[in-house]
Amino acid sequence: GLGSWVGESQKAPAKPSEEEEMKSRMTPLMEDTQMLRGLFFDSLRKGSQEAKLIQEKNLIAEHDYNTRNIDCEKASYNMEGIDWLSPNVKSIITLSDEYAKCHSAEVLAKIIEVVDKVSLDEVKIVARILSELLAQINIAERHHRYRRWAMYKRAEIPILKFSDGENHQASDCFRMLLDRGFTPTKIRESLCKQNLELVFTAHPTQSIRRSVLKKFKQLDAGLEQKDNQDGMLTPLMRERLFMKFQQTLLAIWRTNNMRKVKPTPEDEARYGLSVVEETLWNAVPEHYRVIDDSLRQIGAAPLPMDAQLITLGSWMGGDRDGNPFVTHDITKRIVYLSQMRACKLYYTEVESLLWTLSMHGEPSEQMRKWLQENTEPEILVADTARKGAEQKTKHWDFYRSEQTFDEPFRQMLVIVRVVLERTIKHTEALSAGKQPPAQTGRLYRSTADLLEPLQIMFSALEERGQDLLAHGALKDLIRRVQTFGINLVKLDVRQESTRHEEVMDAITSHLGLGQYATWPEETKVQWLTNELLSNRPLLSRNATLDCSAEVQEALDTFRVISEIGAEAFGAYIISMAQSASDVLEVHLLQKEMGSKRHLRVAPLFETKQDLINAPGAMKQLYSNDWYRQHFTIVGTEYQEVMMGYSDSAKDAGRFTSVWELYKAQEELVRLSTEHKIPLNLFHGRGGSVGRGGGPQYLAILSQPAGSIAGRLRVTIQGEVIENYFGTLRSCELTFERYTTAILQATLTPPSAPSTEFRDAMQRMSECGCSSYRSMVYDTPSFVDYFRAITPEQELKLLNFGSRPSKRKAGGIETLRAIPWMFAWTQTRLHTPVWFGVGTALDTEIKNGNLELLKEMYAKWPFFQSTIELVEAVLAKVDISIAKVYEQMLVPVDLSAIGASVFAELEKTIASVKLVTGRDELLANNLVIKRMYDLRKPMTDPLNILQAKVLKEMRSVEHPSAELQESFAATVQGIAAGMGWTG
Repeated sequence: GLGSWVGESQKAPAKPSEEEEMKSRMTPLMEDTQMLRGLFFDSLRKGSQEAKLIQEKNLIAEHDYNTRNIDCEKASYNMEGIDWLSPNVKSIITLSDEYAKCHSAEVLAKIIEVVDKVSLDEVKIVARILSELLAQINIAERHHRYRRWAMYKRAEIPILKFSDGENHQASDCFRMLLDRGFTPTKIRESLCKQNLELVFTAHPTQSIRRSVLKKFKQLDAGLEQKDNQDGMLTPLMRERLFMKFQQTLLAIWRTNNMRKVKPTPEDEARYGLSVVEETLWNAVPEHYRVIDDSLRQIGAAPLPMDAQLITLGSWMGGDRDGNPFVTHDITKRIVYLSQMRACKLYYTEVESLLWTLSMHGEPSEQMRKWLQENTEPEILVADTARKGAEQKTKHWDFYRSEQTFDEPFRQMLVIVRVVLERTIKHTEALSAGKQPPAQTGRLYRSTADLLEPLQIMFSALEERGQDLLAHGALKDLIRRVQTFGINLVKLDVRQESTRHEEVMDAITSHLGLGQYATWPEETKVQWLTNELLSNRPLLSRNATLDCSAEVQEALDTFRVISEIGAEAFGAYIISMAQSASDVLEVHLLQKEMGSKRHLRVAPLFETKQDLINAPGAMKQLYSNDWYRQHFTIVGTEYQEVMMGYSDSAKDAGRFTSVWELYKAQEELVRLSTEHKIPLNLFHGRGGSVGRGGGPQYLAILSQPAGSIAGRLRVTIQGEVIENYFGTLRSCELTFERYTTAILQATLTPPSAPSTEFRDAMQRMSECGCSSYRSMVYDTPSFVDYFRAITPEQELKLLNFGSRPSKRKAGGIETLRAIPWMFAWTQTRLHTPVWFGVGTALDTEIKNGNLELLKEMYAKWPFFQSTIELVEAVLAKVDISIAKVYEQMLVPVDLSAIGASVFAELEKTIASVKLVTGRDELLANNLVIKRMYDLRKPMTDPLNILQAKVLKEMRSVEHPSAELQESFAATVQGIAAGMGWTG
């Protein structure tokens, strides 16, 4: 998640105990959770009573809906009157409440006993109720984070401290940098060059339907209203607010929370765009205000208008790696869909500005020139010679159809609006795969075209001394255009390297040059370079390749990129990249399909061996004559390289993954400096820790020196989009944390680790990798154990995402990292995160290096981050629950593998405690620990229910729809309890 923070009490004679202080911090959160739960059960009771009254043909008495005097504490445990809840369901919920007070084995045994008796219908009901309660906790917790954030900004708590460090707020960060000797000018200059690009991806897909997510936002908005107006609410207003809560909670309950069909790539893209439109659109200008205000506090000028602290990218509709449903036609439609949605947002803003910028007077010289050069036939001028003549404007406004010449800002805005309207119609047709209507006027085809009139008006207002007006809604709109552009998000295209090799093979075979795939790397690079330097095309215009459908689809994709143009796109990502030829192939195909300006090409190095080979591949490119000059046709000065966290962790284990990533970044930075080519690293982080997720602030600060030089590109994946950007306040908080982390990492990078630290990390990497691969890849029956103890096979039945779970047929080596982590997360074992870590640490400790490990933890941010993320996941592991799965689902002949897994787990927990010097996991972060404990009483029963359902599913050849629905209900609940799917 976003991390947690606590306010530290001021030093005083009667300082409260840590436990008392914790209780004080948590009280508002517990009250919100209790309120939502009480109103939820009360709404279920009212729904049950309503059904009975309707059946009896009686009117519903008004007092049945009265929430004015409700006791939420009592209501949160009262299930009386909810007639359709069976005794078994009520018993499990009651026992979960008892379990919350004391996590005892006796209570857990009682839950298991009741679960053994429940029917499939009861499984669905109790899983759904527990899932809703977990969702309510998540909503209340997220709201509480922002409450604490706001309290700090109001100086109501003295120190804001996150689980991954301090100085997350801009004002704190700037003051810290001043204390370290940086001038206000230096801080501002660094920010002016800084850029964070957030790239939204669909996988792992958000498991909760958007219909439900929107209602979650309504609950969050209600909690905010309650906080803001608490002292002003009349009894009726309070009752109305509670009724709104209940209406929303009941609507969520009565909405089918499971998708009936798999989402298409277009569905996923629409979800991503909806988040941009509903929250990021308003959060971006607010973020710039926060930064400008913090700069003002240290005596620095605000950021210039061309600053780009934040930009957005997307893979939704462009990521075709292993997803046959993402075609060139889908990519084309998504590009135009994004443009259409962007123009609609701009249209609304321009409509609003028409009322705001009603100032009269003569236009500036720039305005006059622009108006002369941008006349529109739809805007009729009655008499241009006579001052004050009326200008007839089509649909100027519902209330008024005329404007006068002494309102020059409106004259410009009306023209901008007409072009936007025309562009909307054009892109809307193309996004639906239809022929656009015939247009005589111009369209907005670039961000610069839209930006120009807005900047002219901004300058005119400043020249007139009307800065206050310039720095209002108009400035906000310019900031949005700078951030979102004409495309709202820039679409990355991603494809696996072998597909490009297949295309080149088809081309060389067609030309009679032999089979490209069989050529050595040196021959490939030389031939590709020669063709890139040549002016002639490889294929004649009417050439027909004898090729597979997959090769033709790849060529069609490059043709679409050429037709649409580079501005709509971000990077072309090559997954499973291994060599220089992988990159040159993509540039040659862009050239062949007629792209005047190429997309920048970012190789994605994913496995352990690919990360080791990455510097060599990039060195070969940097030494290539054509490649050194190619930046002019790409339009950027920097080289982008993507680092794969998910597959490297699945391939080699946690320690090896993070260490090879660290070393690769160090070497890539060195190469970049040596060849004078700026580097931008693209971090492919997932939501779960096993896929590079976790608190990002410490992760950014622990990167090697020079790897974050004012720029960061990072994936925001599936469900994490909602966690980080689901509400306006979560956006603002996330933006500020990223901005300060990048600034701090740029100006105060960590020192390089000592040789002693590096040697120890190398030993642990090799030891951990050997242990991990020995179990996961070299133990013959491990795949059988994995598929027995986890729901990996059953997860394929769910409609969570558009992409297949495997790139191709095979075992774990072909399984994608997301379902690999998803499956282990569901069983509460999280094995890929920690397996091998215990053996690596234990070996060092036994060799007498415990003090060295403690020193590494204290002095090396990279090692601290690595250990604390493992520790956070270990705190989520539940051995007793995992053993329930093993007892119910794993054949006896595989028990030896289970014994090895649990032995490694115990070793890892013990070793991590020794390194951190703490007797308990998360003893240094009681807030996080408390939040885990709060979810445990509801998550544990869901796991037991899931194990029961899995046993029944595996007892039949074709699981019924009822079984699948029961299973899906448990999956969603456990994902809510864990905070992620995969």
